[in-house]
Order: sequence, then structure tokens, then C-alpha cells
Amino acid sequence: MKTVAIIGASGHVGFRLVQKLSSIYNIHCIVRDTDKRDFSDFNNIQVFKVDDISYTLELAKAINNCHAIINAGYIWFAEEILQAVNINKSSIEHILFTGSTGIFTKIPSSSAELKREAEQYIVDNYQIPFTIIRPTMIYGHKNDQNISKLSRTLKKTPLFPLVGSGDKLIQPVFIDDLVNAYEIALFDEKFYNNSYNIAGAEPISNKELFKKVSNSLDKKVIFISIHPYVISIIIKLLALFKLKIISYEQIKRFQENKNIDIEKFVQAFGFRPRSFDDGLKQMKKSHVL
Repeated sequence: MKTVAIIGASGHVGFRLVQKLSSIYNIHCIVRDTDKRDFSDFNNIQVFKVDDISYTLELAKAINNCHAIINAGYIWFAEEILQAVNINKSSIEHILFTGSTGIFTKIPSSSAELKREAEQYIVDNYQIPFTIIRPTMIYGHKNDQNISKLSRTLKKTPLFPLVGSGDKLIQPVFIDDLVNAYEIALFDEKFYNNSYNIAGAEPISNKELFKKVSNSLDKKVIFISIHPYVISIIIKLLALFKLKIISYEQIKRFQENKNIDIEKFVQAFGFRPRSFDDGLKQMKKSHVL
């Protein structure tokens, strides 16, 4: 049985990967906090505490005897991961990275730039076969900071502000579809040294997304369009009281289309991720909403 190291195994994506892959592979769960998740119910599991991925000596020990690595954490640790592999001298056959379609933004962003630089580093320096999977906004679990957070807010208010008209497109991806993609790609040579964008089945507008969430909650919410300039003034006023509800970058991103072409992904992986409607139905069925 092959052994797979999962970096960020206690995170929402990482833990689902443990659940899905532990019956197929031996798993090295690499975590910062050993108390965050209970791995005792799984077979073929070893848990390694690595306080920071930049601690390459600790990481090297954690990936010892592994055949593959799934980095469910930040892609900008690509250099440190490669250093750990070289220290360990492990015969890693495949490394999967979690990227982000946020790299395609035209808005100045330090986070997006770090991710672009990491991808370029992987392409330029990795001799080990790699696959980069770039999700859009991930949703589908009760603690996600996207749809679940939105639903909690909508439950509490009859009015909800929209930045601008809310007509810009968004294409969130359900977390189980992302995890499924990792399982398919792992150790499959046709995915080596390539990158794929994964998103929901089709894009929808921000306003439509908000309405679908409120409808799924059986809650009537009135959405009010507010000019971005007005919101920027509100942000400045809140800053005087050291309050922050949204950043300038988030305002700009809200006014940018975030839809993505997933046909390359669909053809390669053999499935089309679920629609937002189907994702909401699954969340409701699982009592996440």
C-alpha cells in the first residue's frame, strides 16, 4: 500500500481527503494543531505535528517513506516543500498542489502575486511530477467563510447590501467535487506537470447567488444596491472606530467577474462539478444550511 502525506490534514479540504483516501492509502497527516481534529477513527493513519511548513527539517521527517504529497494548504510553500523532499531524499512520485483561480484577477493583490510566483517556481524547479488544481471560491461545509457565513448573516437580517448592481459573475465550487478531483488525479500520469481550474457547473451573478441562498433558507431578504464609492466611505468611517467588515480589495473583487472556463477540467477528469443549486440542496440535506 502506498503512503500519501497530506499537508493541512486538519483543514476542511485536508480532513475530507483523509476521510476519502485512508481506506486506499497509508496517510501521513501533517498538522499544526493535533487537537483540532480527531483522527482516531481512521486506519492507516500517522499524525505529524509541524508548527510551520517553513520548518523544512520537521516537514522532511513527516514525509519520510511517502510516495506522494497533497498540499491542501497554501501553494506559496512550494519552495519549502521541495527543500523538505530534497533533505529527505524520498522517492516522491507525485505532488498535488492547491492553487487558486484568484491568480487571474486583474486587481493588484499581494496574495494573488504570491500564488503566481509559487506556480512559476513549481514549473521552473520541480523535477518531481506535479499537478496544480485551482479551485474558485470553495463552499459546502458549515464553517466555510463563504456560503455558510452568508447564510448565517441572511438569517439575521431582512436587508442586505450589494456592492454595485451585483451583476458580476461568480462560480463557486462544492468542496466534495474538489476532493473528488484530488482522488482522481493522484498517481495518474495523464495529470502530471499540468494545472486545472475547477469551479461550479456554470457561473451565476452575485445577486442571483444571494437570492438562491436566501430562498434555500425560506427567508425573504431585500437586497439593496449601494454604490462602491459610498461603501468605501463607510469603510473609512468604520476604520476610525477600528471596525472592519470588508476590505477595499474585496469591494474591487466584487466588481470583477470571477467565472472560469472549466472545459479542460471536465474533459480530463471525466465529470462536471455540480451546479450551485445542487450544492445548496446537498448543504440543506446535510443540515449545513
